[in-house]
Amino acid sequence: MNGFEIRRENKINDILNAALKLFSMYGIKKVSIAEIAKSANVSQVSIYNFFESKENLARQAFFKIMDDIMIDMKALVESDLSFKEKINKMHFISTNSSNTFIEIFNQIDFIKDPLIQKFLDEYGENKTIPLLMQLIDQGKLEGDLDTDISPESILIYIHAVNKALQSNLDQKVRSDLGKLFFYGIFKTSK
Repeated sequence: MNGFEIRRENKINDILNAALKLFSMYGIKKVSIAEIAKSANVSQVSIYNFFESKENLARQAFFKIMDDIMIDMKALVESDLSFKEKINKMHFISTNSSNTFIEIFNQIDFIKDPLIQKFLDEYGENKTIPLLMQLIDQGKLEGDLDTDISPESILIYIHAVNKALQSNLDQKVRSDLGKLFFYGIFKTSK
């Protein structure tokens, strides 16, 4: 990457970080492009050149959060921790990120945006599900998950929980679904 590309990427990241900070403090609707530009120390024109609109900037900020969370999740799944330790940490990361999402993106019908829905569907299929299946394989190998449950059943379950989480649920229900998802598949005594 040359100097120009590095400066461009840094400017984009500064804008995204400023937008996320302001969105989380005041909500997407109440934050103006001028406020984001001032916070990121860039011109409003730069924001429009990179993102075209505040709505697209909000989408890109959402994508950035998802990517940041995925980096943490991938590092966790690929770590040397036991399955149970990974599940506990993953539940913690998931709960904290869910709270961030709710604070920022649940203030408008953002989650119903067709581009966000498409992104979530593709992200789940290409990144989240393969990572979860890797974790599930480890759980089965360590004897913590029921080996009789087929991968197809697990995928149907993951899809159902994912669709439920994409709707406007209150924080308690989201938390309960997270607990069911992370702990409801543990092997039971027979």
